[in-house]
Amino acid sequence: MIDQMTPAERMGAFLAGKDIDRPPCVPLILNHAARVIGEKISRYATDGAVMGAAHVAAYRRYGHDLITIFTDTSIIGEAMGTTLEFPDDDVSRVRVPAVVDQQDLDRLEEIDCRRAGRLPVLLEAVRRCVNEVGGEVFVSVCIPAPFSTAAALRTTAALARDLYRQRDLAHGLIDRASALTEDFATAVHEAGGIPALVDPVASGSVLSRKTFEEFALGGIRRVIERIRTLGAPGILHICGRTSTIIDLMADSGAAVISVDQIPLKEAREKVGWRACLMGNVRPTETLLEGTPDAVRAEALACLEDAADNPGGFILSSGCEVPIETPPENIDALMDSARQWGLR
Repeated sequence: MIDQMTPAERMGAFLAGKDIDRPPCVPLILNHAARVIGEKISRYATDGAVMGAAHVAAYRRYGHDLITIFTDTSIIGEAMGTTLEFPDDDVSRVRVPAVVDQQDLDRLEEIDCRRAGRLPVLLEAVRRCVNEVGGEVFVSVCIPAPFSTAAALRTTAALARDLYRQRDLAHGLIDRASALTEDFATAVHEAGGIPALVDPVASGSVLSRKTFEEFALGGIRRVIERIRTLGAPGILHICGRTSTIIDLMADSGAAVISVDQIPLKEAREKVGWRACLMGNVRPTETLLEGTPDAVRAEALACLEDAADNPGGFILSSGCEVPIETPPENIDALMDSARQWGLR
């Protein structure tokens, strides 16, 4: 099937509830974009021109319906003072957290999210993508949600202890992260991008429902509300298992909920009209390690299970497309949406 609409036309019509030629398909092509232009992840993650060029090239290679710019979930924490280490060809990781105790939190300085750390790298990448292909496809930026940024400021292990032993410190971290995340969402919008929230540390694989509701949900709601005031649809992705929290994800106000490890039939039953679902071909077992036929079979099964979700459905990977995913498997995912469109 040859597409009858551009990705921007398709997504715009889809979000407006109008007829489209096929289901939207948004594989979460993040760091994999560097592979499309043969760049190392370390350079991609630190150079906005390279990052932008990588996503333009990936879009021209795969034709996916939304560009999803991203590097790592520590990028806001780094801007606030966390020190990262950058492997030559892999994503960064925390070396020295910014907050060891309450005094460190009190000493955190106010920063300009348009200039601090590598946040300008993302903004430059947005502008480059918008300038080159913005007439054809919408450009989004996956921004770490406040709870995941709190983990980057404190380390995940320390934050996990704080949830029980130093609750005021945990809430303080999340509140500071929420304020900056709101500001950065505005900066992304000003650059021409659509802010989207990702919250891997708040996964149901890590947090109980009660803990998620107390510590993670408030920051998500706060940022989603800012995104909605900007006139953009709130997009929320949470990695791992989400069966215990997916109704709370819908309560966040997000228009699109991107899911990983949950049966789509269950997600449809729990979400229905409240939000559009997005997901969830397995990233490792299928996209990275499987064959194109396996990708097509799983993608079509996802469509069978959720294409009739009352709030809408976007075919996607369950989480980030692994860096070394064979291109032909991403092609197979895109082709599955086109095949469905012929029905």
